[in-house]
Amino acid sequence: MATKNDFFFGEYYTEGGASISLRKIEDVAGMVEPDFFVRQLNRFLAQHGGRVRLSDGTSHPPFWKFIDSIPPSSVGYIEIYARTDINNNVDATLACDIVLENGVVSVVPHWCAYKDIRADEIVSTLLVPLYLKGLHIRTYLRWEDGKTDKLTSGMDWGHEDVLKAVFKLSKYPSAAVAMCTDDERRVRYNLRELKLANEVAKENLSGEAAWESLRKRRETPADAE
Repeated sequence: MATKNDFFFGEYYTEGGASISLRKIEDVAGMVEPDFFVRQLNRFLAQHGGRVRLSDGTSHPPFWKFIDSIPPSSVGYIEIYARTDINNNVDATLACDIVLENGVVSVVPHWCAYKDIRADEIVSTLLVPLYLKGLHIRTYLRWEDGKTDKLTSGMDWGHEDVLKAVFKLSKYPSAAVAMCTDDERRVRYNLRELKLANEVAKENLSGEAAWESLRKRRETPADAE
């Protein structure tokens, strides 16, 4: 596979467009300040037709470390959508497009919801990071027909509606439905994670401080909130 080298991002693939490992991005992002990092992303986008793909071969990618390295003010909006060309063993995987000043960064891991543990990873490694950064309010779901819905469609759209919509998009809508006692616990846990992450977002924290705040909130009994 053809490769090139960038002074900041290092070696990247060029076949079918510029593509970089998300884990490599995670490494370089941790070396610099967010403002510098996003400038390099925008430079790279400008040099490659406004498109770059960040790939990860797992269903639990290091998305938080990446999104945490981008100042929220630099993000225009985000779209989450389903793909059927990533993993032939599942009905679909999710990806997200992050629109920056000079183009679109497509994050393409193996987010999928074909079983409970994988569905939970969509919540913990995609939705919770977006909520922690306050970017959920600028996130949209892109359907197969090209139409989009805002992830949080107004004050009347609760976290339960968010989960139902995301898992419907993933082609596994049952992941949001409690069919037994264990399912009820899992669904309640995921709903609470979104609620708590939404509260943390109001503190404008980043890095480990954001997760520490989330951990402290988890320690509060749910019936005491």
